[in-house]
Amino acid sequence: MTAQRADVHHSVSTWRQPLPPTASSRRDALVGELAQEILARGTGRLLVGIDGFTAAGKTSFGHELAERLSAAGRPVLRATLDDFKKPWKDRHLYDRESGEGYYRNAYDYESARRLLLDPARSPAADSCALCGIDPLTQQDHSAERTPLAPDAVLVVDGVFAFRPETDRYWDYRIWLDVDAELSVRRGAARDRNWAGSEAESIHRDRYLVAERIYLDEVDPLPRMDAVVDNTDFAAPFRLAPRRRPALTGRGAFDALVVRTDYADDEGWRQVRAALAEDPELTVHIVDDPAWSGAGPDEVRTAAAGDEDLGVVFLADATTMTAAHRALLAVTLLDRADCEDDEDYARLTEFGDRFRTVPAGVHGVHVSLALGDMGFEEYAGWAAEDPEGVLRNA
Repeated sequence: MTAQRADVHHSVSTWRQPLPPTASSRRDALVGELAQEILARGTGRLLVGIDGFTAAGKTSFGHELAERLSAAGRPVLRATLDDFKKPWKDRHLYDRESGEGYYRNAYDYESARRLLLDPARSPAADSCALCGIDPLTQQDHSAERTPLAPDAVLVVDGVFAFRPETDRYWDYRIWLDVDAELSVRRGAARDRNWAGSEAESIHRDRYLVAERIYLDEVDPLPRMDAVVDNTDFAAPFRLAPRRRPALTGRGAFDALVVRTDYADDEGWRQVRAALAEDPELTVHIVDDPAWSGAGPDEVRTAAAGDEDLGVVFLADATTMTAAHRALLAVTLLDRADCEDDEDYARLTEFGDRFRTVPAGVHGVHVSLALGDMGFEEYAGWAAEDPEGVLRNA
């Protein structure tokens, strides 16, 4: 049975580009493949980020992806980070002209979070703004709201989409890969109508410089779910994603804590201080930005080779921002480790993860290592807490 096509809601910005014609069956197949991977992430609200060099084709790819998702019956919202730049009237307050200034100052991430990303992430929100300030007309559209269905997919394109200010929001990350020189040539050709003879220098000396700062500081590629070579619009293809570093170096009796959120250094300092308060806890902490944005399943897979470990603890965005500083405990056991389906159902009765305050890490780790307690018992106790947090272990 074919799903009924759902609506695609676009930004009201005059910067909006039209849906491009289908370049080839090969391109259509690749877009469809990524759409299926996104849909497999769940039936609830999903946030998809598309990044890459300037003129890599992000907006067009986002439009094509939105069409495939809507054809599968999911309502889609399309936005671009260009619609959340700081107003030109304030440009005298900061350097927006150099590559460094463009990277540091051009985008209003607080506005993007408040108007678009936070509402999309919150189950209680029923609308969001797809545009802050129109980058061409400078008209403020922040009061214009678009409905947010419970199963909506938000597809956002833009350079620097995976900076720490916004990286935590994405359920699926796409990088469109093109050569730096091709980016300059495409961008200059696209923008020559308004930039004239300066178009190439703008792209080479401002945008490309900003991109290189971004790559050096943030290194987003290891966190991608899909990396697509978009050099030839008619013949795009997937590249092998860069692998995150191995989770090695853990002592035989150490608990394993992996930091996956890098937007709140003060929150992380407090988490580490709380872990250090437990004199009995020995812990191997992975504090490597290459793991930024990693989800529980990815960390679980990376840690699964440690046969002496039954649980891994993630310091994610919730850990950093919530008052309880609770880490996400994820079981490393799967169906293959259980005797039968009934045994696996018992293990995951309350899910394959729960949250525990830092003071509980030692008890959970040791009890599971010794077999004194089952993962499902701790998960059940956490489920009884109003915030789903294990307070005493």
